[in-house]
Amino acid sequence: MKLEINIGERTAEVELLERKDNYAFVSVDGKVYKLDPLQLQKGDYSVLNNHISYNIELVEGDKPKNYKVSSGFNQYDVEIIDAEAKYLKARGKGGGAEDENAISSPMPGKVVKILVKEGDEVKAGEAVVIVSAMKMESEYKVKQDRKIIEVCVKEGDNIDGGQPLVIVE
Repeated sequence: MKLEINIGERTAEVELLERKDNYAFVSVDGKVYKLDPLQLQKGDYSVLNNHISYNIELVEGDKPKNYKVSSGFNQYDVEIIDAEAKYLKARGKGGGAEDENAISSPMPGKVVKILVKEGDEVKAGEAVVIVSAMKMESEYKVKQDRKIIEVCVKEGDNIDGGQPLVIVE
């Protein structure tokens, strides 16, 4: 799945080509990288590229799919523009609109844990599903107080990018 990633004033086209063993083969603007990513703890990652280790800190921004990324002495504002964000923007909703009724993962992965069931009332910021992708686990949260209408996946399911995980009221 191809994504556009805005890093400051630059936009890069990024695509996960393949995951094999510990490696992720990623294309950035057509150049292929063989990476060995490892999550050290939530928000802290080590990525090996050409035998060089990069320590990366990832902090969620104030909007969905927006992050502050720090590596060494550099810090970047990063926005991920995936198919869902492009679709919502085209429909005039903007990326990550608060009134979305489906919580989905922007990339393929495996459902590790489902933290809710149908009928549950959840508070803003509460995690509902944990998905593993590229050896990293991501929590998917509700943006505002909601009621769970439907859980669309089961633990252990392999999912596609953009596939609804949970439907909320």
